[in-house]
Amino acid sequence: MHRILIVEDDMTMAELMKNQIEAWGNEVRYVRDFQDILSEFTDFNPHLILLDIMLPFYNCYYWCTEIRKISNIPIIFISSASDNMNIIMAIN
Repeated sequence: MHRILIVEDDMTMAELMKNQIEAWGNEVRYVRDFQDILSEFTDFNPHLILLDIMLPFYNCYYWCTEIRKISNIPIIFISSASDNMNIIMAIN
């Protein structure tokens, strides 16, 4: 079983993802914003983060670099954005 942390402000979307991923036999937690991400990350010790890059009021790229300082955990960006700048920043 893998532990997956979802960072998503849309609770409907987060619940849909959580339910499907749990159906595949994984343990899932989600947080709505970055105020909780580091404490949840430390407490839950996930194997993977699914990160919405379009969270209001937060710079997800900053938090991604903060997570990188303490872990090399895989981070998958969830985004409806298709502009090149978001893609380039996510790759960096």
